[in-house]
Amino acid sequence: MFSLIEVLLIAVLGLALGSFFNVVIYRWSEGLSVLRPVRSFCPRCKTELKWYHNIPVLSYVLLKGRCGFCQNPIPLTYPLVEVLTAVVGVAAYLKFKPWYGWATFLVFWVWLIILLVISFIDLRVKEIPDKLSFGLMLAGLTASLLGLNPLVGFEESVVGMLAGAGLLFLINEVYYLFAKRDGLGMGDFKLMAGIGAFLGYKSFYWVVLIASFSGILAFFLAVLWYRLKGKSKDLSLKAEIPFGPFLALGAGVYTFFAEFFKTFLS
Repeated sequence: MFSLIEVLLIAVLGLALGSFFNVVIYRWSEGLSVLRPVRSFCPRCKTELKWYHNIPVLSYVLLKGRCGFCQNPIPLTYPLVEVLTAVVGVAAYLKFKPWYGWATFLVFWVWLIILLVISFIDLRVKEIPDKLSFGLMLAGLTASLLGLNPLVGFEESVVGMLAGAGLLFLINEVYYLFAKRDGLGMGDFKLMAGIGAFLGYKSFYWVVLIASFSGILAFFLAVLWYRLKGKSKDLSLKAEIPFGPFLALGAGVYTFFAEFFKTFLS
């Protein structure tokens, strides 16, 4: 089964890793080195932060969501990434470790973390880094080859990787015929290839379905938010909305409920 102590340790480790991945998300989005400078700094005033400014979640609460130096607001995404990294870690542990062991659990925690990082980078700059997408492809193929992925075998992983990019390319071409413009970017194609490598082609129906519905819901919630705030800025149907986070959400949901989805369609 599982150990409560192990769950707590994974949660704490997840919070700490989430703090690091906040650095990765910000610096990668801004075209900065992830490793240098070593010390974190405020994105606004560029002042190096003290160690007690970097305690996951707790520092955000104690600082009341503001920089300890310039008092500019700290985006809510920072504690959100920390909490989500811990949550997906605990969820992956409960889902995979008791049945498949530590190696499979770690594979899927890394998989979910990369999806998180991709999502928040895409939200910031509307771009999905190739290195992360290709990393997903390589990790998915390697995990299935070594027998660490209980969801797909190696052959299905290869087919899923190739079919994933092809599926979104086809969807984009159909969209282009009607709208006369691209609806998806190359980054989405590569991300879907990574999803296919991890989850196989049988996941595509559900991943795309969940991504599409959650994307539509998010769009209309954003429109409602702007109207409630009385802002002049409005969202049109032609607004550029990153699709990567919604594909990642669909992939994450499928990861935990693959057995149910497969049974539903059988």
